[in-house]
Amino acid sequence: MPVSTTDKAIWKPLMIGVLAAALITALLMCISAVILNLMPAIPYGITDYLTVAAAGIGVYLGAYIASATAKCKGLIIGLLCAFVILLAIVAVGLSSDKSDISALTAIRAGVLLLCGVAGGIRGVNRKEHIHIK
Repeated sequence: MPVSTTDKAIWKPLMIGVLAAALITALLMCISAVILNLMPAIPYGITDYLTVAAAGIGVYLGAYIASATAKCKGLIIGLLCAFVILLAIVAVGLSSDKSDISALTAIRAGVLLLCGVAGGIRGVNRKEHIHIK
C-alpha cells in the first residue's frame, strides 16, 4: 500500500514534537527536583503527581509544536506524540525493579493522551504556522 505525501509529511514534525516534549518534560522534572530539595516540608509522595504534571505539560507543548509545524492532522500528531512519550515513560518505569503497572499508569496515560490531543488541535488551529526547513 503506497504512502501518500501527507503521511510522509507528518514524520519529521512528529519527531521534532517528541524531542521537544522529552526535553521540556526533563527540564520540568529537574526544576521540580530542585524545588523538592529546597523545601523539605513538601511530602515525598507528591513526586508521582509532579511527574504526571510535568509529562502532561511537556506532551502538550510537544504536540503543539509538532502540529503547528505539520499544519495538518493535529489530532493524529498529538495522539502519536503522547503515545511515544507514554511508551518511553512506561518502558523506563518497568525497567526498574520496584515499579509495575498500576492505577497511576492509567491516570498517566489518560492525562498524556488528553494533553497530546489538546496540544495537537491547538497547534493546527493557530493562525501563524512554524516553518522548519
